[in-house]
Amino acid sequence: MMVRMIKLFCLTALLSIVACGVSEKALTSAEKKVDELKAAGVPDSTLSTVKVYLYQAKDAQQRGNTGVAKTAAKNMKRELAAVEATYKENLTRLMPVIDSLRSVIRASRTGLTGMQLKKMDSMMVAVDSFANMKWYLQAYTKAQEIATAIPQFNKDEERAKEVAREVVGKWVCTNVTKSKEVKGVHAIEKKIFTFIPDGQVTLVENKKGQSGPFLKEDWEFRSWGKWGCHGDTIHLFINRFASIRQNFERLYVEKEGNRITKKTWKKEPAETYDSLITDGSQDRYITFDDLKGDFVRSR
Repeated sequence: MMVRMIKLFCLTALLSIVACGVSEKALTSAEKKVDELKAAGVPDSTLSTVKVYLYQAKDAQQRGNTGVAKTAAKNMKRELAAVEATYKENLTRLMPVIDSLRSVIRASRTGLTGMQLKKMDSMMVAVDSFANMKWYLQAYTKAQEIATAIPQFNKDEERAKEVAREVVGKWVCTNVTKSKEVKGVHAIEKKIFTFIPDGQVTLVENKKGQSGPFLKEDWEFRSWGKWGCHGDTIHLFINRFASIRQNFERLYVEKEGNRITKKTWKKEPAETYDSLITDGSQDRYITFDDLKGDFVRSR
């Protein structure tokens, strides 16, 4: 009897050892640590190996494969410790580097104006935001990106100043629509862009005449806003847009079989309006080369 009890006790102990895999508490703790590191700004790519081992450990545990679960948990613990060590190293190593990059960027900032300055300041918002969250790796990467781009910022600034001096004035683009097949087709479309030295811009766009076999147009739109140069590209920030007139005529054809019995031009005017624009929906941009290629400077 005693021998049977001893054997039963030994068998129970053995089954307990075999059944004992990785504790749920350990897996939950590791999962929580991964979430904390992710929230602290550690990239998913850095945590990917840890996540793989964590998944393997949980999956093997559920399947009762304790050997695989223990091995995966051991590897997970090792990788997690390495990630944590790297994160702590970044806290002490990267912050002085970020401060140094900030100083370089601030120094270069003094030579920028207009859209170049606006773009650099916008990019620096991300650096400051990452640093405030202690996402030092992201802050460093963004600051390094800005510092590396300083020569291009300076180049864009120089070119922007050149373009700004040359673009001031009135520019006119005229396009004529004609057709050899339809003699009545003859329409003139005109665009007038006026760039004022104080940064204001006015656009006048109109078209008049028969533009196709079945359409006559007589319309005009006007826009007001501000202009600025980013390198050799002119940006137009429109804050007011107005329809001065929208008069259209369409040709309606009546037939009997294949024979045309009647042609009638019918007027189909559209409403005019004058709107303030606050969502940037009417903003445009044009390179200085395109402006010179499509427009003629009248004064």
